[in-house]
Amino acid sequence: MFLENENTEFKSQFTDEIYKEVIAFANTDGGNIFIGVDDKGNGIGLDDPDDIYTRITNGIRDAIQPDVTMFIRYMLQKNKIIKIEVSEGSYKPYYLKSKGIKPSGVYVRQGASSVPA
Repeated sequence: MFLENENTEFKSQFTDEIYKEVIAFANTDGGNIFIGVDDKGNGIGLDDPDDIYTRITNGIRDAIQPDVTMFIRYMLQKNKIIKIEVSEGSYKPYYLKSKGIKPSGVYVRQGASSVPA
């Protein structure tokens, strides 16, 4: 596939870290998250992509404030990889609802990493 950079993030499995990545992309210039792809860019797929797809869409809606869903596009690819396209948001800063607007809840993208703002 390709390498991680300021606009691309790979996750081999779904974890709550996905929310941090979505926030960082929405607070910066946007980007793509591929779930089911290892750190080297190899597509490994997901065991139950339909369940994970539902968990991701519900989780992003529930975990991130303000509502970022209008800046997100989800695609379930035929190789059992989920692609999340995140556009730069208009209502910055986006943050983890559970942590609030403080460095531990607000993230931005720097190079190939999502870091606290």
